[in-house]
Amino acid sequence: MQTLEYAKRSGHTVTFLWSPHYDFTAPAATREHARRIADHCIEVSDIHDPQATRAALHAADADQADAVLSTLAFCTPAAADLAELIKARGTSVAGVTNAGDKGRCREVLRRAGIASLGFAVVTTEADALRAAATIGYPVIVKPALGIAKSVTSVAWCADDIRAHFATAQATLDGLAEGITARLDERYIVEELAIGTLYSVEVAADGRHTVPLVAVRRKVSVNNPVIELGCTVPSGLSAHDEADLGAYAADVCRALGLNLGIFHVEVMHTATGFRLIEANPRITGGALPDTINTVADLDVFAILVDLFADRPMPLRPLRLSGAASHSFLAAARPARLPEHLSPDWFTRFEAVVHSGWAHVGPGDMVQQMKGNFDSFGMIRTIAAAPALAETACAEVKVAIESLIGIPLLADQTQSVPVRVDQLGPRSGR
Repeated sequence: MQTLEYAKRSGHTVTFLWSPHYDFTAPAATREHARRIADHCIEVSDIHDPQATRAALHAADADQADAVLSTLAFCTPAAADLAELIKARGTSVAGVTNAGDKGRCREVLRRAGIASLGFAVVTTEADALRAAATIGYPVIVKPALGIAKSVTSVAWCADDIRAHFATAQATLDGLAEGITARLDERYIVEELAIGTLYSVEVAADGRHTVPLVAVRRKVSVNNPVIELGCTVPSGLSAHDEADLGAYAADVCRALGLNLGIFHVEVMHTATGFRLIEANPRITGGALPDTINTVADLDVFAILVDLFADRPMPLRPLRLSGAASHSFLAAARPARLPEHLSPDWFTRFEAVVHSGWAHVGPGDMVQQMKGNFDSFGMIRTIAAAPALAETACAEVKVAIESLIGIPLLADQTQSVPVRVDQLGPRSGR
């Protein structure tokens, strides 16, 4: 939405291509607002068929696009394919393919001499067991394509790999079609990186590749695959953050990610920075708004301007403070109390910068297994990252106490915080 709104404010004519297969990624009101503000709104039967998409554009007299982009992970390959077909500005198809295929990504880094993790691409349980024995436990097993964290497992022994393959198909059958459309039968088995997880937003305009901002990721205490929030700035020393940014930029250049803002997740291990994954699109979820609360430039504006061939910043974003957000996610399936007030979240709005919750009295919440299983989010700002994290954690504890549902705990680097150390609630 922020990308569409900025494009319209900048005077661009905007065509919004959409498929009902991805309606699960945004509330109905948001999807309707996107349709209202776009100059053209076109439903495409198969968003991954560029010829069908071009035909739909032509039928709507909207096929003279200067650029094609998507902020949605599922649709970045479709956007790159369409841009290439109609000769518009877009992210390189090769770059999107290299980044999106986790096995190919690791192979590209290996050929480029960029530090990476041990890996193997497999299709069967037997192959996975052999790969894990060669790499050494623990390993992580995940789909080679797409986003399917609920079909991702950390394996500490051979039995864990057997359990993964025993349940994988049933899990896949329960996912939305939009999630599974880009998956195939391949899995990647790779060395489990141990350390602190960070991500970097890297901008590229075809000439320059610039790390804009680095953040620290919050992951579940019990399952490092589940991400529960972020804190900006990263909390790293200036030297380490510069090294992290340079590493992420090297990854993007090696993969051929030439135009856009790219979300690169990196583990800081005992032996240095190691890529977890490179996403050929801007970060999703709550993170862009968390960055924008303290940054001097709007990341959505930078994104649109890049595709409009306008100059991009050649330096990292300047930050005026720290911001942290956490998702509200159930540790196990549970039902909210019937006696809970319908406006229970209102009391927390006065102590956070921003946030939301979409559950009420008697509602059932599912255990968080993937990116779309949270039922709320809180965001705090403060003078320093540890203070913002602590404030966020304290509000989360208070919410857990009120609604009586155990929430997934995240790893934080917290320090005591006073109310007068928090930033004001108002802001972007």
